[in-house]
Parts: sequence; C-alpha cells; structure tokens
Amino acid sequence: MGIRENEEIVKEISERYKKSNSLCFTTFLGLKSAQINELRRSLKRKNAELRVFKNTLIKKAFADEANGENIDELMKGPTALVFGYEDPLQPLKIIYDFRGKNENLVVNGGFIEGKYFDYETFGQLASIPPKEELYSKMLTSISSPLNKLVFVLSGVTRKFMVILSEIAKQKEE
Repeated sequence: MGIRENEEIVKEISERYKKSNSLCFTTFLGLKSAQINELRRSLKRKNAELRVFKNTLIKKAFADEANGENIDELMKGPTALVFGYEDPLQPLKIIYDFRGKNENLVVNGGFIEGKYFDYETFGQLASIPPKEELYSKMLTSISSPLNKLVFVLSGVTRKFMVILSEIAKQKEE
C-alpha cells in the first residue's frame, strides 16, 4: 500500500471512531472466516460493524484520539475494531454472546462514549440490560406506588358510597 492509501485508512479509522459511540478492540486469531462473517452479520443488524486494520495504522489514527490511554496494550496480535453507532452497549453484548461459542475472540478493551474500558470491565458492561428494559423497570418502580395509592383512595371512596347507600336504605324503611 502506498502512503496516500495508508493516510486514507488512518483518516477512515479516525472518522469512524468520531462517528461511533462505542469502540471495542478485539483479537480474532484462530477464528475461521465463516465465524467472523457470522459476527459481522450479527453486529450489522444492530448498527455496528467489525473492521480489520493494520495495527500500525490504528496506532496512527489513535495518536490524538485515545485520551492519554496507551492503546498498544489493546492491540495484541491481529486486531479487529468493532464500532457501535447506536446503543453503545449492544455491540459488547453481541461480542459477549459470540465469545460464549467462540473462545478465540478476545476482547482487549475499548472506549464507550470516549471513556476507556478494559477487559475486566467488558463483562460488567455487557451484562447491563438494554435501555428499553431499564426504562421499563424504572417506569414500573415509579408507577407501582402510584397504583397502590389510587387503589387505597378508591377503597375509601367505595366505603363511603356503601355507607351512604346504607343510610339511604335506613331512611326508606
């Protein structure tokens, strides 16, 4: 590859990183191409992508982008970058599930919304439920006390109506 082509690739990596809200550095040594393609398809369904670049070009692209983090330790062997463009945790969940079937995929770390995470943090991040589920749990926890209050207050009204009807029956007699 020529110098211009390399500069274009460095620029592409940098632009993809700026456009994404999550980035994961993985090592894929030992995976078959069919397995990598399966992972790519799974990621694409969730608006994420896996791309393989030369480590030297990745280093050049992240010279200014890494927020002081040493990305050399994120690149051990052939490196594939997983860019996530919507939900920042969704690509991590896909990789985590994929690793359950294919132990050759190794996660070295990455960035979520500009914040660095390492391998240990990866498992914790991947186990966080999706946004929709968190919203649902939050709404349930907010609405549950309100529903109980409405039930209690309606019980008071119901009892009051029963008492009034009993008084009306007594006056009719």
